[in-house]
Amino acid sequence: MNRKRYLRYKYIMLTLLVLLISCSDDDSGVQPVIDDGEFSYLIAPALESAELYPMHPLTTLQSGTTSISQAQEIPDVPWNVLVAGRNGFVYLNYDGTLSKYSVDEQGILVNEGSVLGTGVSGGPLSTFTTESEMFVSTGTRFNESGVFAYQIINTDEMSETANGTITIDLKEGEGAAPSIYIFKEGKILVPYIHYDADGASYPFAPMQVYDAATMTLEKTISDDRTAGLGLSVVNSHGFDEAGNLYLISCPSNYWVANEDKPSGLLRINNGATDFDADYFMDLSSKFEGNHTAGFLYVGNNKAIVQVFDSEQISEYADYQWNFSVEYHVVDVITGETERLDIPLSLYPRHALDLARDGKGMIATTTETENAIYIYDSQTSTLSKGLVYDNTDYFEGIMTFR
Repeated sequence: MNRKRYLRYKYIMLTLLVLLISCSDDDSGVQPVIDDGEFSYLIAPALESAELYPMHPLTTLQSGTTSISQAQEIPDVPWNVLVAGRNGFVYLNYDGTLSKYSVDEQGILVNEGSVLGTGVSGGPLSTFTTESEMFVSTGTRFNESGVFAYQIINTDEMSETANGTITIDLKEGEGAAPSIYIFKEGKILVPYIHYDADGASYPFAPMQVYDAATMTLEKTISDDRTAGLGLSVVNSHGFDEAGNLYLISCPSNYWVANEDKPSGLLRINNGATDFDADYFMDLSSKFEGNHTAGFLYVGNNKAIVQVFDSEQISEYADYQWNFSVEYHVVDVITGETERLDIPLSLYPRHALDLARDGKGMIATTTETENAIYIYDSQTSTLSKGLVYDNTDYFEGIMTFR
């Protein structure tokens, strides 16, 4: 057995021993959960000291205790990037290959087919246009050509049915980066960042609108009240109960590099493809000038918002690797805010998703533990869910059913 395998074996055996002699009481309170034994959630933990980047299907994230020793490495795939989860399947990207996985009764990930993607990126862009059609780009998000490849994937057969390019008009020396793909009422919406020759975002938030059936560009819209709309590496938009679309911006140096513009919320109303001129929520003004990152709409006009504590950030790496992320609830209508009782956390990527019962899930890595917090918008209550031991941080969480 080589040294790397020996150290990994030794670590797993020690972890199992600790689990056998430790208490795993559920301290998540009386919060109702959906845990019918059906695997519905995926955690991507990371233990860099052992070069472990496995995947962990679970039946619930709303209670219990578990460990990275229970996670699984996919054979010949040392790491993966989360892309999407839907209808009981998980979509992961590794080295430019998009793969679909089912989860068997024992919680083992089973490869159901793969498609060569458009490249390698830490933040693939995707949206489902039907139950079995994915619009996706796995390649680099930023370039100076303004041309970005996409694929349309039949996810039943894991085959490419069409491909093409999204083109953003750029002048010499400029750059662009699509942020996210959103399917809305027969359209593909593509918010993007437009960079100047110095690598700073222009002071506006542009978005392209495509006909989803033909991928014909219909128009480009823009709003100068903010910049840096959407992020691919964390949930950054949501539809309310009336079908209105909310999108958060992040003009911080983490993503856009134009901190003269405030972070904020824009809205596109149901039936519309233009920004609502009467709606803008300046979030930076609500958070002592700090900028925001992720956004998760959780119902009842409420959303969970990630906020960077600027006092904890002195260099770029601090956005991810310092304990700099706060979590707040924002009422998207009244503008009222409430800071959630969660310690400062690191690594904001892929940290927000909805549970099967509609509650908001927050994956946190604090100075003392890794844990999932659950927010119920109907009762305005927060509880601690799954506690995850023996891992450095969460690379992400995802609901796939």
